[in-house]
Amino acid sequence: MSNRLPPQFVSARQGFIDAGGQTTQSFGLGRIIGQAYALLYLSPKPVCLDEIVDELGVSKASVSTAVRQLSDWSAVKRIWVKGDRKDYYEAESEFAEIIRSGLLEIIRKKLNTAGIQLAKVDESLQEARNGSDGAAAEEVEMLVARLARAKKFHQKLNGLLGNPLLEHLL
Repeated sequence: MSNRLPPQFVSARQGFIDAGGQTTQSFGLGRIIGQAYALLYLSPKPVCLDEIVDELGVSKASVSTAVRQLSDWSAVKRIWVKGDRKDYYEAESEFAEIIRSGLLEIIRKKLNTAGIQLAKVDESLQEARNGSDGAAAEEVEMLVARLARAKKFHQKLNGLLGNPLLEHLL
């Protein structure tokens, strides 16, 4: 960052970076993820990991982990800088693209995994249902009913996330 910038700009920039960290931390994602994204989002040019480390005052391992996570979400991309062997990054500035290409895809994969797990539990419960009686049978029936509700909710989420209207809105 240039020394020629007015102090108000430097303060506003730092406030934005801090707000990014507070936001991601409030979602349980870690402060550095939000700070790194905000820093890259405000940067007019690609930034290397060392610059992010210096700016945020945190370890290179923490920054590397945060940038890798952001990359997985399609929130940042690696940029080649001619004549330099370091990895440089820039932020995806279209939030809808981050949601569409990154976050929604991750949620869909995790929801698919949850569906597989629900099916396995359902299979086990059906076996338990056949071999239980008395109080055990009542407990199994309660679990079967709860699992049915979980599966129904899973189907609704799948329908929502697979709806073309959602893609259109983003």
